[in-house]
Amino acid sequence: MANLVPHDEELFKKIEQEHIQVPEVLWNVIYQYIGDPITVINMLVRFYTDEGKMLPKESAKQILDYTKRMIGVMEKLAKPQEISDDEKDPLFREIKEKNLKLDPDTDHLFRNYVRNDIYVINLIIGDYLDFLDTREAVSLKDASKILEHIYTTMHFMDRLRVATARKEAY
Repeated sequence: MANLVPHDEELFKKIEQEHIQVPEVLWNVIYQYIGDPITVINMLVRFYTDEGKMLPKESAKQILDYTKRMIGVMEKLAKPQEISDDEKDPLFREIKEKNLKLDPDTDHLFRNYVRNDIYVINLIIGDYLDFLDTREAVSLKDASKILEHIYTTMHFMDRLRVATARKEAY
């Protein structure tokens, strides 16, 4: 994970000390619609980089589709009141009905780290998919940058999960 700035480290400590938790339905959405695609992107990019191959543009298009969907999910998490009334997914309907949100500190950390990593991945991929771009595939160097952002996202989400875990009384 990218090094936390001192203020963010303080927020993690506050979340842990105050036992701030994330509602289960929000975690379900985060892992189903952000965590799972992050894992898929990781496997897709590693399939090529582990063999020393460049990432084909067709695979890059798939990654861009995933990142766009993840950004849409983060918008729904940030603004549950804007979730459509005819939303088909029961998880998002529940979020809207109960107006569930991450607490401000957790939201700040989540959006700052996960959203930024996804945007950077989006930018890297988008550069290659520009209709004027003549490169055949995403370079190994840029594919490695994507993996770095995938790993930081995975690490951050794990750290946030631990920080917001329910503390059982013994």
